[in-house]
This record gives sequence, structure tokens and C-alpha cells, in this order.
Amino acid sequence: MKSRFKIFALLIIVAQLTLSNMASPIREGTLSGAALTSEKINIISEDIYVKIDQNFSKAKYVVNYHIQVDSVGTQIPLLFYAQDYADSFNVWLDDKPIKIANINSDIQDKLLQNFAKYFKKEDNGNVEIYWKQNLSEFYNINDLKYFETNLTKGIHTITVSYYAHQWTDVSNWVTQYSFRYSLSPAKYWKSFGKLNITIEQEGKVKNISTNLGQPNEKEVKQINTWTFNQLPNEVFEINYTPEISSLAKILIAIEPFGLSLIVLLLLILVHVYFTLSYRRKHVHKKLSAVVILGSFIVPILTIIFYLNAYGIIDDVIGESAGKHHGYFFIFAFIFFFPTLFILYFCSFWILDKLYKRKLLKAMQATNNINKKE
Repeated sequence: MKSRFKIFALLIIVAQLTLSNMASPIREGTLSGAALTSEKINIISEDIYVKIDQNFSKAKYVVNYHIQVDSVGTQIPLLFYAQDYADSFNVWLDDKPIKIANINSDIQDKLLQNFAKYFKKEDNGNVEIYWKQNLSEFYNINDLKYFETNLTKGIHTITVSYYAHQWTDVSNWVTQYSFRYSLSPAKYWKSFGKLNITIEQEGKVKNISTNLGQPNEKEVKQINTWTFNQLPNEVFEINYTPEISSLAKILIAIEPFGLSLIVLLLLILVHVYFTLSYRRKHVHKKLSAVVILGSFIVPILTIIFYLNAYGIIDDVIGESAGKHHGYFFIFAFIFFFPTLFILYFCSFWILDKLYKRKLLKAMQATNNINKKE
């Protein structure tokens, strides 16, 4: 019972250590989105301009909404969503700066009237907006920016500008960076006319990708553009994975397990050489010290190399390495080593036994020849 309890406790510890490294490989950046507006406002088009810095660490967003107002004195309430934006969140109406209001209880009442059938504040600081029956979304109240103003009849332009942080995904060998913008609020506009997206890169052009399909220019350039008459996706993403060396690509393709197999094969060849040499010198010995010693050393060296192979590949990749590998050493030494040792020792014990038998037969044959002579 004590042994079972110790094994059970060990498995619990292993599980906890493993879970402690199961934290999300996604390091969140800025998540912003199209304006949330009442169904009374007619938005003709939305222009999104994104300028990415040369390090792909920060991006400037400038979003223009072209709206149609049908009557004088129409009040336009707009709600913007911007989670963890870097700085400089500003709004202009026809090139004139607009003051952003704090969402107090009075504004929450206006949100209830203007934005949806239900608007409810949760105890955890989130707000829930029901856009349609059985369709709601949660927002942190501190991530919402609100303004309202009276407008004259005709077409007006609302401009929103801010800087966004990158998102980082380290789940793969090479870190992937991205910027994200939610287009989904546009589903609830009174109308959706046209969406124009422009991406500009500072410095050397990087091989970025998006979930928008092919740009109008048919290839990645310093400036790329897209035009849509309907929403292409609920979230618009710009992704970038840094280029790595050919050696790094080869090592990633082989993987630590493949590299460890190569090392294991080399160690086996060395071990076979010393095992046969030892047996030739000690034909009559019952057990081979080389077999026993090597059966410990070779598996241990293989596992040690396997564990370090992750770091070796990361070093070859360089600063773009994801380095999100987990606690492989625990499973390697606790579970893999005993199995490898038993299989390895049995294989070399059989090899040594067969070679010993061969040597004894050869010696017996030589002795028989000598006796006849």
C-alpha cells in the first residue's frame, strides 16, 4: 500500500508540474474592433489603414467611418472596443477632435436605449450586450470608448486612431507575431456598404500573411490593399513568422526524437565495438562488464541529448524561437529510461551471449584440429 501511495503521489506531482507549463502559448496584444453603433445609423463604408513598424512590434491603426445622416440634429452614439491598446486613442468627427466619455451609469442607460434590447453590467466589471435575441457578447467596461454628438444632414466622416501591441504565439518552433482587429460588430450595422483595408510596412518588406485572401496587388508589397462588399472574416489578422536558416529548418524537420535516434545509433555502434572487443579478451567470463555499464550509459546519454536537443534547435533558430516545450525531462527519466534500459540491456545481453557462443565454438574447433595433429 505504501508503494502504491508513493507512485500515486509521484504521478500527481508530475501532473501538476506538467500543467504548470501548460499556460497559454498566446501572449495577448491589442484587440480592437469596428464601432458598435445603433441600427439607426447608416454606415456607407469603413476604411482601415494599418501601418506596421519595422520590428513588427507595434502598429498604428487609422479607421475612417463614412456615415449617412438623413435628418438634421440626428444624434449618433458610437461605442469603440479597444483592449490593451498601446497609446493615443483619439476620435475625430469631420477632422475635429471628439471628447471620449467615461462610461458611467448615465451612459449605461443611454447604451440600453441606443445599442440593444438588453445591456447589462456584470459583477466582474464586464458588460453584456444583447445584439439580437439569444445573441450577446461580453466586453470589459474599461475597454469600451464612447462618444455622441448631434450631426447635420448629409455625409460625415468619423476617424479613430490608436497604436496597437502585437500578439505573440510561441506554440510552434518559430514564434508567430500578429495584429488583430474585430470586424464582427459590423454585422449589427443598419447597412454595410464597403470595406477598404490598407496595410503599410515600415522598413524592409516582410513576408506577412492575412486571413483576407490575396491582396489587390497579387503579392506582398510595401503597401497592400483589399476591397470587400461584405465581411471577409469576423476577425482580421495580420501574421508574420520570421525567416530562419536552412539548418534550422532541417533540424526542425528531423525533430529532437529523430536527432536522438541518430545519436543512439552512433552510440550503439561504439558500444557494439567495445562489447565484442571485451568478449574476445574475456571469452570465459559469465557476465560482460561492458554490456552492463553500456546499458546504463547509452540510454542516459541518449535521453540527455534528447532533452538538450530542444535547446540546440532553439539556439540554431535564434531569437525567434518559441521555446514552449514543457517538462519533457520528467517523463523521459521516470517513464522512458526504465523501458529503454530493459530493452537495451536484453538486446546486448543476447548479442554478447551469441558472440560468446560463437567464440567458444571457434575455440573448440581449433582445439579439435590441434588434437588431431
